[in-house]
Amino acid sequence: MQYDFVNELGYLGLAVRLKRLSDAMVHSGRQMYKELGLDIEPNWFLIFRLLKKYNQLSVTEMASKLHFSHPSVITMVGKMEKAGYLNSTLDKSDSRKKHFFLSAKAEENLPRFEEIWQAGTEGVKKLFSEDSNFLNLLEALEVQYSQKDFKERTLNELGNE
Repeated sequence: MQYDFVNELGYLGLAVRLKRLSDAMVHSGRQMYKELGLDIEPNWFLIFRLLKKYNQLSVTEMASKLHFSHPSVITMVGKMEKAGYLNSTLDKSDSRKKHFFLSAKAEENLPRFEEIWQAGTEGVKKLFSEDSNFLNLLEALEVQYSQKDFKERTLNELGNE
């Protein structure tokens, strides 16, 4: 493998390495969807899956369930609606609030998308040994981070907390 300065940084480079890996996976996903002739984005599977499970959700509800920012969900949902995969209705009690649900186009394409996502899951699983506990480690990291973030941990180490 080629020399990589970020790897040399150890724990200090963790966020950069995770972002770099995420960006590479998203870029590769975009290329794959394009090659397959599909007009979807790699991160849209989150919304497809959420709405398949819950039928209808507001942006706020989606953001809460995904632990994403409201603006990032608005962007994603807006693109999906423009592409014809989502429909919406206004909330009966608050006309400023929309509830989104899968369109006929989404329902029609969902079996093919599910097939691709399952193949992607199997492909990623093969990156790890059978006894790998990567997902457990990632979950533990997320839990620890939610209890005390980078800033708090760094200030604690500096003795400024």
